[in-house]
Amino acid sequence: MMKTVQSRILLVLLGISVLYFLAFWPINAQGARDRYMISVFDPDEFAQYSHPIRMLDQPAKTINQSIYRFTAYQHYYYGYPFYFYSAMVSLLPLKVAGLDTTANIMLLYRQLVSVLPMIAALMVLVYLQTKFRSYVRSIALFLFLLTVPAVVNNDIWWHPESLVFLFIVLTFLFLDKDELTFGKYFYFSAIACGLAVATKLIGLFFFLAIPTYILIGWRQGRIDSKSAIKASVGFVAVMVTVFIVSSPFLFYESERIAAFKIQARQAGAMSAGFVLVYAKGPAAWVPLITEYYAQPLFLALTFISLGLGIANKEKRLLNLLILVWALPFALYLLFFIAIKPKHFFLPILLPMFSALPYIFDWLLQRIRRFSLKNTLTILLFAAVAFVSLMQMGDNLAYDLRLYTEELHKEKESVSLKFFSELDEKYLSRITVERPLVVYRDVRMYVADRPNWEVNHRWGTTDYSYIERLNPDIIVLWKQRLYDYTNDDALERALDPGEVAEAARFYRDALDDNIHGYKLIYEDDFGIAYLSLELYQNLNE
Repeated sequence: MMKTVQSRILLVLLGISVLYFLAFWPINAQGARDRYMISVFDPDEFAQYSHPIRMLDQPAKTINQSIYRFTAYQHYYYGYPFYFYSAMVSLLPLKVAGLDTTANIMLLYRQLVSVLPMIAALMVLVYLQTKFRSYVRSIALFLFLLTVPAVVNNDIWWHPESLVFLFIVLTFLFLDKDELTFGKYFYFSAIACGLAVATKLIGLFFFLAIPTYILIGWRQGRIDSKSAIKASVGFVAVMVTVFIVSSPFLFYESERIAAFKIQARQAGAMSAGFVLVYAKGPAAWVPLITEYYAQPLFLALTFISLGLGIANKEKRLLNLLILVWALPFALYLLFFIAIKPKHFFLPILLPMFSALPYIFDWLLQRIRRFSLKNTLTILLFAAVAFVSLMQMGDNLAYDLRLYTEELHKEKESVSLKFFSELDEKYLSRITVERPLVVYRDVRMYVADRPNWEVNHRWGTTDYSYIERLNPDIIVLWKQRLYDYTNDDALERALDPGEVAEAARFYRDALDDNIHGYKLIYEDDFGIAYLSLELYQNLNE
């Protein structure tokens, strides 16, 4: 009978998953008519876009070159499993079918690399906590997790977060299935953990959870000291082996050096900031957590629920592992990380949210025990239900607003409107017999045209860069100009010399004073300059 209930619940959750997956199709088809449009809405996607394409840009001159191109993907901010999965599952089918347009590629990246793994991960979380034994608990928890604003935000871009989160949840799943026997599932969890490390390094935060699991097995007499040491070494060996095998670029010395430099530079930026110093500490994270995850009262319920999950004999081990996974990771983010993307707390708070049924179970047990005579318990249950429903309402209100914005983002984009006006009034009138060299801020849209050489630069721009590039057209985002010319920019600079040079150029741009260029168009969002040579030709 129980298996029948579990099967039916699984079918219901699969039905919800299909509807959820399809709901994201229209909005994930937006904002990618060409590669430069991608950066207007998400610079990270633009930074990643070319790498899977280059991996599959075959054949090369030799087999070794083909292997090198396929494995040495160059963008070592994220791991090989992310790019391999993106290339093989999303890009390759489109290339085979001859449908590999930018719009189609980005649609499948977002759907198959972000939405699909996230659905799978959340379904596994629900299974871990409910075993699909209750319709209400399983469906309500699944729906809640799907609607968390950070989850919905993550489902509308192409990034490794969903994939690495799936590997993290699979690590929990295999440990749960192992049940302290230290058999095959224990080593399956090491495989999943290794993939999490290879994808985004955060699998290393199992450094406390795995020893805790082994220690509990030893304390309960499931293994002796010798076997505990063997299990520890075995887990690390499997995890490291999987990491190396799933990171084939490491076999090339040049790529190992490049990856180490990128990760070292990224670690420095994460702990301080990009160009400017960012605030650190728990208080700096509060606005992000309350906007994208939950309000303080609901977060308090989450911690209480996790504690009750640990007190639950049947689910003690799972929820204790979630706690010792989440705690060191959360402390690291709260006290040592300055950059604050909205997705960083996904692998911390979603597993904690999955413990929410325990507070309802605990209260219901007391209501039944006292035959509805315990007024305080009934009132407490009503308060918990009210807070939960309010949080769900907040989630849905945010999700609906975001969905609507994403659905119309091309139509409403001020960056696209800026280019349309600029092109109609000036750019469409320019005729040259050579490629037109354009410099654009990554937030400014410029069409991808065959006779245009479009350039961008991550970070700041200054006169030395402009002089080297010698662009015909300069298109700048005013917000960046304001950010680096305000009074405190130099005080917050990681490199005062870099910021001072950038500020000098940006200030001249705001003052219509870039030597050799003429301001031709501006609005509240952007500003565009044309070289004096082309400007004179345009007006002859």
